[in-house]
Amino acid sequence: MKKRIASILIAAAMLAGLLGAGTAAEAAKLRIGAHRALMGSFEIVAHRGGFWKKQGLDYTIGNYKQGKLMRNAIIQGNLDTGTTGFSPFSTAISRGAKVTAIGVTANICDNIHIVVPKKSKIMSIKDLKGKTFTNKKGTSTDFAFQQYVLPAYGLKGSDVNLLSLRTTERISALIAGNADAAMLGDPMLEIAVQQGQIRTMESLCKYDKTRMMHVGNPKTLKEHPELFEKYFRGWLMAHRLLKEKPDEYAKIYYEDLIELGSKVKLDVVKKIVRRLRSEVFITNEVKTYLNDMNSKQIQLGWIKKPTDFTKTKFIDDSILRKVAKEMNYSN
Repeated sequence: MKKRIASILIAAAMLAGLLGAGTAAEAAKLRIGAHRALMGSFEIVAHRGGFWKKQGLDYTIGNYKQGKLMRNAIIQGNLDTGTTGFSPFSTAISRGAKVTAIGVTANICDNIHIVVPKKSKIMSIKDLKGKTFTNKKGTSTDFAFQQYVLPAYGLKGSDVNLLSLRTTERISALIAGNADAAMLGDPMLEIAVQQGQIRTMESLCKYDKTRMMHVGNPKTLKEHPELFEKYFRGWLMAHRLLKEKPDEYAKIYYEDLIELGSKVKLDVVKKIVRRLRSEVFITNEVKTYLNDMNSKQIQLGWIKKPTDFTKTKFIDDSILRKVAKEMNYSN
């Protein structure tokens, strides 16, 4: 029943997109989505650092708690670009949705950790058998946990009880005893560690190159590629700042977190941005990974129809590569 409801929602989003997708192209103003987790810091820094303003980009920017929400907003024609996980992107394409992958946001494997309450007796992943684990079902981290992490210890998804919660709700579930362990990402991950609420067991890097996909509205891409050129110039300026001056990058992001009411120290932000890995191009390795993910999603029952990501028209990072070449930018 849940799968049927999900398919209906995707179909409704696609219909809404067909009915109202013309707005963005007519306005010639780019509508940008920024993830509230660390992977959205590139948009925040490009915005607050004035990088898009320097490029003369006319835009609006909004915050999103989940990448899937940005994906849906693009399908509905209410957003032009944003970030989503590889898994939500794969399932959307396989269900016939229209959303184009235009770049890789970042490799976040070192910013995503499996955590437990501070005084928990759980010391290893193998100890999670029969325990309640909280994460968001259907996300890229859920996929990595079920397909790579658990099998490394002879376990499978059915060996743990999944409590599907948003990131902001997982720490409370751990503290209240409603969950035994969780998947948690920065900046909330490091903030909770520093506050002594949780203990991290390990990151995902040993198991998976967990990445986020940069996605765009196909209609806006076709009708206003010049907006995306300006967008990517400012966006790559943020990536370059992270590489060359991470503390300056951290300070800009920190100021945004403080304005949003986060009780976080600058030293914490400096720490988390230094483990954020900038990877921006959609390589052949990325496409192969997506194909493998897609086939495994069919086995999990998440989708029915396979997609070949080496051939689909909904992967195109040509604008990003053009701008990167002009800027002499490389991974």
